[in-house]
Amino acid sequence: MEVTLTRLQLAFAIFIISLSLLVGSQVWAQTVTLEHAKAKLVSKFAKFIDWPEEKSEPKFIIAVYDDIKKYIYLSDYFENKGVKGKDIEVRLVKTFKEAKDANILYIASSKRNILTSANNTLSNAHVLIITENSKDHKNTMIDLSYDKEESNIVFKVNQGNITDQQLIFPELSVFLDDKNDINEEILSMGPTATLKDKHQKEVLLLQNKIKQQEVSLNQLNTKLELSEENLKKYNLVLQKTTKRLNNAEKENAQKSQEIKTKVNELKNVEKKLQVQLAQLKENKQESSVTDNTPLLEEQNTLITELTEKLKQQKKALNNNATKLANITKKNKALTQFELLFYILSAITLIALFSSFIMWKKSKKLATTPTNDINKTLLLTREDQLIRSENFAALGYVATDITYAVNLSLLDLETQLKLNKDAKSLSILQPVIALLDKFNLIAADQDDTEIQHFDVIAYMQKMLMLYDFEFKQSDIIYNYSGEEALKIKSIPSYIAVILINIINNSLKHGFDNKGNGKITLETQKLGKNGIKIIYSDDGIGMNKATLEQVFIPFFTTRKERGYVGVGMSTTYDIVKNKLAGDIKIESKEGKGTTVIITLQ
Repeated sequence: MEVTLTRLQLAFAIFIISLSLLVGSQVWAQTVTLEHAKAKLVSKFAKFIDWPEEKSEPKFIIAVYDDIKKYIYLSDYFENKGVKGKDIEVRLVKTFKEAKDANILYIASSKRNILTSANNTLSNAHVLIITENSKDHKNTMIDLSYDKEESNIVFKVNQGNITDQQLIFPELSVFLDDKNDINEEILSMGPTATLKDKHQKEVLLLQNKIKQQEVSLNQLNTKLELSEENLKKYNLVLQKTTKRLNNAEKENAQKSQEIKTKVNELKNVEKKLQVQLAQLKENKQESSVTDNTPLLEEQNTLITELTEKLKQQKKALNNNATKLANITKKNKALTQFELLFYILSAITLIALFSSFIMWKKSKKLATTPTNDINKTLLLTREDQLIRSENFAALGYVATDITYAVNLSLLDLETQLKLNKDAKSLSILQPVIALLDKFNLIAADQDDTEIQHFDVIAYMQKMLMLYDFEFKQSDIIYNYSGEEALKIKSIPSYIAVILINIINNSLKHGFDNKGNGKITLETQKLGKNGIKIIYSDDGIGMNKATLEQVFIPFFTTRKERGYVGVGMSTTYDIVKNKLAGDIKIESKEGKGTTVIITLQ
């Protein structure tokens, strides 16, 4: 039975979650569609309305007045888009003076007298003002509203106000023509985005060329490696051939020397033979009786042998000379081939080196960094929102202080005129004390260094800034706990935490109507710790709101222009910057309790 009941509870919980997601997704989709339709109409106004020539800023500017959510959406929608040959820039402005150089001013707020102030400030500035659900039709130029019955956007045009700004409004049929909506091509890509896209394509093309060059370079490297291997082999063959040639030259020189020696010997033999022949002739004449036949035969034989040897030596010498000539020719051919090979190898190396240099330059050009736009846009926006929420919290207190100062000064003026008495000083002193405390707290906001200070006295000074607000709103404040407690912490962070929590009670817990009770209790923890228990008896929170209260940009009062970063900022300060802990306990109709622990 218990298992069955558990399964039913689980199935019911899944059904509730699915239903919530379905309803939430439908609401979100309807909101996104509505915002998209409004942005599309703004695109048509920018494209088809003509501005005077003196409105010649380098960019087409769309200013959004004091609405961070609308500013973020339009910034995303018009990113990289252009109109009339200009880039579209979306700006967030806090005053109407900041919108004087804008082409379009978008006012999402429906506060009274806001259009009158805008028209007075932007007179003759040639600015088209677009509003949402405005009831001030007299000062309206173009107003956008949502028709729930027809489920579409309806816009109203005040032609007179548009003409006063010297703007030329086309026929309404242009805005009703659906042909301009095909494929979302109402606006073209901006010049900067076009140039960036062109540059990216060129970089991509250059990268492809670099890849091709790398492939070619790899192929050339492979060929070079093969050439180097062949060159090594040829060098080995050439070294062996050169060695053989040197040996042959040495042998040839040695044989030539031997031939020269033998030739000299033959010459000497011939000289001796001639001498002997001359003596023989003399002997024949002197003595014909004597028989010299054996001697002549011996001499003839010797001459014949010497002649035959001389012929053989000459033949051998001619053969050696022929071999030497052939070897010399081969050596010359090898030397010429070697020189040609080295020249071709040098040309190949130069070509490869040039290709490598071109590849390095191309790679360097391709990897050159471009203007990085949009690196940390979301983080920057979140940081700006957090800063604006902190300043807004101080501004909330500053409003009451300014009002209190005004009343005190009026009383002082009255006393001075009627009584001419020093009693007026007693009226001035509370104002001076209040301003001193406010200036002290405000000055701490720029100091984020750890200090050793009395946290109880500091929180009491903080709460004195709300005395006037509590009295005007019938809010009762009670304190209990330590009378004095020194800790090491950051005073400015303590101030922001209290401001955010108190403002949350005033705006959400009491719904800006007052008539409530706020209590603050402190407890000492260890040597340097404190527990702060803050509570109010306001309307409280349901379970769904309590689960999302620390999520950035979550708020239950978006219609009032609240951003929803106060409690998320408080959570970040307590958890991450002060290394503490924060818990919230709340029920609908039973108020809210915030427990902060700092060690």
